[in-house]
Amino acid sequence: MLGFLSERIRDTPTGKVPRIRGWPAGRIVGAGIVGTVAEAGLLHFRGSFHDPFMYLPVSMPPVAALTLMQAAIGPARSDRRATRRWLRATAILGVSGTAFHAVGIGRDMGGWRNWQQNILNGPPLPAPPSFTGLALAGLAALDLLEDGTDA
Repeated sequence: MLGFLSERIRDTPTGKVPRIRGWPAGRIVGAGIVGTVAEAGLLHFRGSFHDPFMYLPVSMPPVAALTLMQAAIGPARSDRRATRRWLRATAILGVSGTAFHAVGIGRDMGGWRNWQQNILNGPPLPAPPSFTGLALAGLAALDLLEDGTDA
């Protein structure tokens, strides 16, 4: 996909500012959210969903991905407020997920005093912010879609 987007920027006429358009960016970010949800689902399944909050990363972001892909594929001037809300909720989910993972590391044997082992064996701290990054990229793709240059 990076090559496709690079070619679109390279083929920009002289004198115009090169930019990535919203429709490919929206589709790529939506697919990225789906892949991240699959990974979170697999790893949370391994953790037996022992905490009810573990269901959120496999239920909220797919809705955000579907609404984002619908906005990228759908009509040019559709209402995208729901998509923005779902993407913002997904960004908040990533930040709060990091806090939940930090608590999980603290519950391991030795807690944070044994951080050298528990960082590696406990819930991964860098995993939840991937939802935040993808949600922010999705919001940027929505801004590009609303510029109207894709129509």
